[in-house]
Amino acid sequence: MSDPGPILEVREDRTIPRHQIANRLTNVERRLLTYLARHQTLVACVGNIGAGKSSLVKLLAYSTGMNALFELPDDGFEDHVAQNPSLFPLLATAKNSAKRTLGRYYGAINEFIECQARAEADSPAWGAAKRNLENAALDIQHAYLDLRKMQLEAVPHLQSSTCIDGSPLADRYAFCEVLHRDMDVPYLTAESLRVIDGRLDSEFRALVRPGLLVLLKSPVEYLLRNIRERQRDEEQTGADEIPEGLSRLVRALNPRYDELVKKLREGDWYNGPVLVIDVSQIDFVSNVRHLIAVYEGIETLLVPKEFRA
Repeated sequence: MSDPGPILEVREDRTIPRHQIANRLTNVERRLLTYLARHQTLVACVGNIGAGKSSLVKLLAYSTGMNALFELPDDGFEDHVAQNPSLFPLLATAKNSAKRTLGRYYGAINEFIECQARAEADSPAWGAAKRNLENAALDIQHAYLDLRKMQLEAVPHLQSSTCIDGSPLADRYAFCEVLHRDMDVPYLTAESLRVIDGRLDSEFRALVRPGLLVLLKSPVEYLLRNIRERQRDEEQTGADEIPEGLSRLVRALNPRYDELVKKLREGDWYNGPVLVIDVSQIDFVSNVRHLIAVYEGIETLLVPKEFRA
């Protein structure tokens, strides 16, 4: 195994004079655009729910000419694939299937939590709700594996480079670990975990790997605020509050993302460079200085110095 790539945490450069901001931003965008057009690269953005993965992918795509692949069909977050229109119907079908399955999964979590409050553990009602939850937890993993596989199979055939929202490895080593080990009872069974591992080994080992992993991190309360503000249907109750099951999941996921890079390297899944963004400190959506810092971090990790000269 080769030596692990560097891990770089994004820091704002507060010394940029205001009159130089536009030049600094457009210059790094131009350099990234030129490099990524000539050197096909996959950039994977991973992080907890509400961290801003899809927002970063969208900014990258339209600033640097990359293709963009998203995990959910939302207005304003559709796939951006230049000159490959035939992919849209296939990817849209897979994303809609994942979204429907996600809705059923959140419903199963909330039904189980409600059942826990009124029924004894191991009672018939409790057992039925638990089995429904276990089935839904496995179904959502299959749905996302199907989508991720289709996306990764398409990447080598696309022109230019690609940035992607999410990863099957983050699903496995963050979400699945939480569902199996970190909830009050296992939502995902040991047998289901073996099934998922089998699919990863047999279907994903040979697929394209990222050239850069971007890890978005944040304190939990910042993530929950973002989730409330974006108001996705599957993430809200009738009172516009976050469902209890989703809140529990977000809280449990944060420690797992802290260990994600280590787990990927231990499993020989990813040994390349990692850009870490604390989105509670680096607001790349509305702060231009912060966006410059993100783009320059990507450039530092991806683009050889001789190319930047």
